[in-house]
Amino acid sequence: MYLVLICFVIALTAKAQDKSYTESDFYGTWSLDLNEYELENDLYIFEKEKSSSSQEEKLNIIVTFLESSKCRVNYDRTSGFCGNETFKEYNWSFDKGSDIINIYHSIELLKEFKEQSPEDFKDFDLPEKYKSMELKIVTLQNGGTGLEISDWE
Repeated sequence: MYLVLICFVIALTAKAQDKSYTESDFYGTWSLDLNEYELENDLYIFEKEKSSSSQEEKLNIIVTFLESSKCRVNYDRTSGFCGNETFKEYNWSFDKGSDIINIYHSIELLKEFKEQSPEDFKDFDLPEKYKSMELKIVTLQNGGTGLEISDWE
C-alpha cells in the first residue's frame, strides 16, 4: 500500500515539474485571435496557429518564429478581409531562465548606424535594439503552451 502511495506521489511530482523549453519549441506560426477578446485589460495569449477557413478567424495578430533569431509579425487586423497579409521583419530571443521571449525591431538599422558612425551612435546614446513585445510562456487550460503578452510597446 505504501509503495503504491509513494509511486503515486512521485508521478504527481514529476508531472508538476515545469517543462524545459528550447528555442526550437517556438518555431512556427503563433496567432492571437482578436475575436476572443473584448476588454482592453484582458490577458492576450498567442497560441500555435490552427488552420482556419473563415474570414472572422483571420482577425489575428500573427507571429512566425524562425531560426537565426528572426521572426515575422503581422499586426494588421484587416489582412484577412483584404487578402494581403503584410508581415514586418523582427528579431527575437528566448531567455530560458525566465521563460520570456522578447521581440525586437530596428536591430539591423541600429547595427548599421553603429558600424558606419560609431561616434554619433555613442553620442546619441542609442540602445543596441528596441524591444517591441515581451511574451511570457504560460500553460493553457487544455495543457498546451501559450505566449502571454506581458509588455507591448
